[in-house]
Amino acid sequence: MSEGDQAPSFHAEVFVRRLVLFLVVNAGVALLFSGCGPLPPVIEPAPNGAVVRSARIGLYTKAVLTKKEPDTLLAEDGTICRVPADRFRDTAAHTLVYCNWQ
Repeated sequence: MSEGDQAPSFHAEVFVRRLVLFLVVNAGVALLFSGCGPLPPVIEPAPNGAVVRSARIGLYTKAVLTKKEPDTLLAEDGTICRVPADRFRDTAAHTLVYCNWQ
């Protein structure tokens, strides 16, 4: 090496800090995504039908599980949405629909 060239220096303290930061961030991301799995069932059987618990009520985008003539869409969490006839006809099961779910 010539006089002006310097070998890259290794700073163990900086390396350890960056390694710890990397591990903490990755652990946080893993925990965040582990909570994004499927939700537990919210439809519970009852003596005279079913009870819907912890469902999101209001304006949401949800997957349509099935349809009931003439105007009712049923979401996977047990909520329903009543729609006009043309929207009912144009909505297929298992598609996402933005609606006022009740």
